[in-house]
Amino acid sequence: MFLTTVSASFADMLMDVSTGWLVLDLTDSPLSLGLFFAVRSSPNLLFGMVGGAVTDKVDRKRLLMTCYSLYSAMGLLIGYLVMVESIHLWHALALIFFRGIVRTFEGPARQSFIVDIVGRGNAMSGISVSAVGTRGIGIFAGAAAGLLIELFGKEWPFFVLSVVFIVSIGLIGFIKGVEVKRVAQSQSIWRNMVEGVQIVRQNRIVLALMVMAGTCEMFGFSFAVLVPVFARDVLEVGAVGMGMINSFRSGGGLIAGLTLASLGDFKHKGKLLLGMYLGFGIGLILYANAPVYPLALIFIGAVGISAAGHDAMSQILLQLNVEEDQRGRAMGIWQLSIGFGMIGSMTLGTLAEVYSAPFAQSVFGGIMVAVVALLYVTVPKLREL
Repeated sequence: MFLTTVSASFADMLMDVSTGWLVLDLTDSPLSLGLFFAVRSSPNLLFGMVGGAVTDKVDRKRLLMTCYSLYSAMGLLIGYLVMVESIHLWHALALIFFRGIVRTFEGPARQSFIVDIVGRGNAMSGISVSAVGTRGIGIFAGAAAGLLIELFGKEWPFFVLSVVFIVSIGLIGFIKGVEVKRVAQSQSIWRNMVEGVQIVRQNRIVLALMVMAGTCEMFGFSFAVLVPVFARDVLEVGAVGMGMINSFRSGGGLIAGLTLASLGDFKHKGKLLLGMYLGFGIGLILYANAPVYPLALIFIGAVGISAAGHDAMSQILLQLNVEEDQRGRAMGIWQLSIGFGMIGSMTLGTLAEVYSAPFAQSVFGGIMVAVVALLYVTVPKLREL
């Protein structure tokens, strides 16, 4: 499963970096980048709970193989349209929306399948090791995307990612004897969705984690919207420089994953989650105002540490604070939460269009610092997790 995660994450990073650069090249507009990332996130709001309910209902291994097949087909289609010079913004928006729909099923299935493999008692180590693979390969994928664009053209990252997703399908096919029987498998998908809503209503910890994930996605992870703008217009380092920004971000994520994996069943998970959230906001402010490219790389690395750390801890705590047969729906709740990122993406792109990218990013970093201070004071249970 680790190799499957690594290969799929490599292809995912190629898709993220290449599509962002493609949209900026097509429109020359930060606002269009905001729209693009909003469209990418919007399926989480529409289908997040559905994806979690389906994950608890069906064979997770087969679901993952289906999702990777669809990703591969999408990569081929975008690459072909770019190659024949027939790509338009609406093509990119439509395809990335469909990719977002698929991701609402793939995300919960992947995280729940990891816990199926390692067991509930090893959830923190299992998810952290998965994060190590994801962020570690991202170091190379970000740089590879920039180099492929610079040396061969904008279509080649999409062709490469299609092949890599096929490799992921082959790797996951080797995993045998993992799937476990769950109560939710005997229930309808609708019933699973209703129970997912009840989890949020009745479990205050899950609700608090959902709020944290949603606001972090809005004001934190939306920074990806402006990475092409910072690379091309602010730091003036081009596609290769953009790839390096994403590589340093993934390098920070690798450090976070290795650290979390080494902690084992760490006792102060809630405090660590809040600390990562705070570091995320401060890191974004420093990155936005970096006077030179090397400093920007250092600060984006710090952002990567906090972002990956918060991401992993949020998923771990959701998995640990629900019943065993509710884990898929818990990840569906997480997918729903990150759907609020569409609001942040559009707002960040608009602010950058009207004012500037550094100003917009600094504002969002400041909001994160304010939000975590408010959560620390008003939700003491988070500190006790």
